[in-house]
Amino acid sequence: MLIDTHAHLDFKDFDTDRDEVVSRAAKAGVSYIINPGCDLATSQKAIELSRSYEMVYAAVGIHPNSTSVAKPGDFVEIARLAENTENAENAVDGKKSKVVAIGEIGLDFYRDRAPKDIQVRALRGQLDLARELDLPVIIHFRNVEFEGIDLIGTDNLKGLRGVFHCFGGSPEFAKKVMAMGFYLGFDGPLTYKKSDRTDVALEVPLEKCLLETDAPFLTPQKYRGQRNEPAYVVEVAEKMAELKNCGIDEVIEVTGQNARTLFGI
Repeated sequence: MLIDTHAHLDFKDFDTDRDEVVSRAAKAGVSYIINPGCDLATSQKAIELSRSYEMVYAAVGIHPNSTSVAKPGDFVEIARLAENTENAENAVDGKKSKVVAIGEIGLDFYRDRAPKDIQVRALRGQLDLARELDLPVIIHFRNVEFEGIDLIGTDNLKGLRGVFHCFGGSPEFAKKVMAMGFYLGFDGPLTYKKSDRTDVALEVPLEKCLLETDAPFLTPQKYRGQRNEPAYVVEVAEKMAELKNCGIDEVIEVTGQNARTLFGI
């Protein structure tokens, strides 16, 4: 089962042709798309999209670059949106809500959009929320590896499950992440001619891999220069199959089962 575990369909890049984008994904063989939020507004939009499209699921959270402008009430509202019961306001037709994770959350030391202490405090709080609600986490780590784990505190990650999405760290950090029980997400950069992700992908067993696009960003090599979209996740699957010296069907089956196990879909 081909699953794009990370795409921002709520972004304005898709406002003119969102229906067509979702349709193309389905035609390309994509069964499910997970749409994480980056702040309160996009988290709410992700839930709206999960109601509109059967194949779309939502995650809610405050991205590290949004933490400096987030209000205390935003985190309270994220917690409310994350409630995953039949009685939740975001439940659909009397069934549990389609919120399957807390995310996109994490640390971003590449851009100077939020002080480190604010990022760390926001991340710890959202990790606590995930633990309280027994939801997986979608973690964004950029320009930070072991230092990030030290800042969060190893104990704050214990008992959690999730994915370090768009993984761009070292093989050593990949081993650390896997040892803590997390999956690693791979997307468009894996397909680039001068990719810095292939060494890591070779080290990580398929059983710990998830496929994603991070659309509209990180377009695979074949479509570089164009907007990325969930249909292109097949390009990542093909590159992974090439690196693993196996058939694409195996990659799709294993990574799809990984995603279903993690997100409960």
